[in-house]
Amino acid sequence: MCGIAGLSAATPAILAEMQARLAHRGPDGTDRFVCDKTGFGLAHTRLAVIDLTPGGRQPMASACGRWVIAFNGEIYNHAELRTGLERRGHGFRSASDTEVLLALLMEQGEAALDRLVGMFAFALLDRHTGAVLLARDRVGIKPLVWAGLPGNGLAFASEIRALTAVPGVDLALDPQGLSEFLACLYVPAPRSIHAGIRKLPPGHLLRWRPGQAPELRQWWRPAFTGDRVLSTPQAVEEVLPVLRQAVRSCMVADVPVGCFLSGGIDSSVIAALMAEARGRDEVASFTMTFTEAAYDERVAARAVSEHVGTRHTELPASAGLVHGLDRMIAAFGEPFGNPTALLIGDLSHKARQHVTVALVGDGGDEVFAGYPRYQGGLLAAKWRRIPRPLRRGVIEPLVSLLPESTAGNHGLRRIREFVAGAGLADAEMYAAWVEYFSPDQRRALLGGELPPRPIAGIYRATGRADALDAMQETDLLSFLPGNLMAYGDAMSMMHALELRLPLLDHRLIELVETLSAGCRFAAGKKTLLKAAARRLLPAAIIDRPKLGFNPPMGRWLKTELAAMVRDRLTPGRMAALGLEWTAVEALLAEHRQGRRDCSLPVWALLVLDHWRAGA
Repeated sequence: MCGIAGLSAATPAILAEMQARLAHRGPDGTDRFVCDKTGFGLAHTRLAVIDLTPGGRQPMASACGRWVIAFNGEIYNHAELRTGLERRGHGFRSASDTEVLLALLMEQGEAALDRLVGMFAFALLDRHTGAVLLARDRVGIKPLVWAGLPGNGLAFASEIRALTAVPGVDLALDPQGLSEFLACLYVPAPRSIHAGIRKLPPGHLLRWRPGQAPELRQWWRPAFTGDRVLSTPQAVEEVLPVLRQAVRSCMVADVPVGCFLSGGIDSSVIAALMAEARGRDEVASFTMTFTEAAYDERVAARAVSEHVGTRHTELPASAGLVHGLDRMIAAFGEPFGNPTALLIGDLSHKARQHVTVALVGDGGDEVFAGYPRYQGGLLAAKWRRIPRPLRRGVIEPLVSLLPESTAGNHGLRRIREFVAGAGLADAEMYAAWVEYFSPDQRRALLGGELPPRPIAGIYRATGRADALDAMQETDLLSFLPGNLMAYGDAMSMMHALELRLPLLDHRLIELVETLSAGCRFAAGKKTLLKAAARRLLPAAIIDRPKLGFNPPMGRWLKTELAAMVRDRLTPGRMAALGLEWTAVEALLAEHRQGRRDCSLPVWALLVLDHWRAGA
């Protein structure tokens, strides 16, 4: 994994500055290329994972000299692709997957994307025509941002902070980006917080020619349209071999490989399959520990490690993580409101002292239907059959009085959110459950007309009639890339640690989405993954309650963050962000009085203030 950047009409100084801002992503080498014919420049910072020799350096030119590529990611099936290319007459100068990708693109063009198994973001320059192709992997594991320049120029990079070094990029605040940040606590693609910077969405490519506006095309998307009805054992017979293949694909590397292990189903299955492939005591696993029992999973992780046979290391969460907020914001280049990013950064920093690559369980909830809200979505139809006067006049007012915990216990909050949203149309209901500032709250904060719910728009665009199909597809298009993949990449690459995600192997997704919703949810959340896990792990591990990997925000706001809230969430500072103080004051009062757990919205406002101060 690496950092990539480029721009039209490149100057050495600007290209070097873009590269310097990505240095943390690639400590093993840097290089730049400027086309003598077109002036388009490419920059690369290398984290060497496959082929550690100079033969894997980038930007990499084809043997004929026409094509130059800058690539971030890993192509897991590069050996198989290489064999086929060699049979068709291609020769290779290195053992790197970059050269395989370059050769495949030369041979097949954009159709090559369908052949790739892995995670990637790349730029391919045609020196003859000056054309550039940008592409991003199917589910958005690897980031890619771009900006138009005056005269229909183009700049791109792995991170926003590299684009802010380019003159001509419009860095003005995007009002809709700000509104969507408040809704989601991240800015969903294609927007960013900056008016002139855009995120290339997952499964998309961008074509650019000198002097012409860029063209975008979606080349892949999830499609939960399956109607195959199998028994759970039959489905597991299909799923488990593909899952095993996905894990083994992610273990291919010329550097040390380990895994993050929480003791939950997702990471436990990955650890078990890694140990199966390598043998006992041959896989390193890492767990973050906490002093707060509600967040600590060390006992469960130990049990998994002992059962499957990993070399296990417990890494205590560092004290004072909240003081890393400014560095976290710099990594994203824009406001990002999920504080779990701080934990991933801390865990990545410590794990990097042992391994260069770590497999993680992200994506298990989206692919295998693991979120409690999926159950809520399926219950909503029954809820709507309750007479409206009883729901509106009795149940909803009573449920609205339920207190909420700030100590990591979410049961009462979920009941309240279900009742508040279940009477809405499906798209609005789902958005109400996953968004943080409601349209009314955002209008109170920002003024103007009532803003739309961004997640509702994505839900409706899926066109799925089945609720589970629509919910899973929505999350794969929004929450997964915009939130989980975003902090996974930004915070691990801050420490030059490569995270790999076998549960997001497209072969696995494309298999699961052929199965009917009833098959995927036959026994409730994660039916298929739990059934597969029972062939690998004891029931005590599989059936334990899920904790989730979250920081103790409730305690932080009362301790480390208390002074920050007092000093930064003030009328003057909120006005500088364009936010109405009365709305902020109402939110703070509701949180202080214990009527609602507003920990994450309060944190989001702190993030916004820190971003403004550092922008």
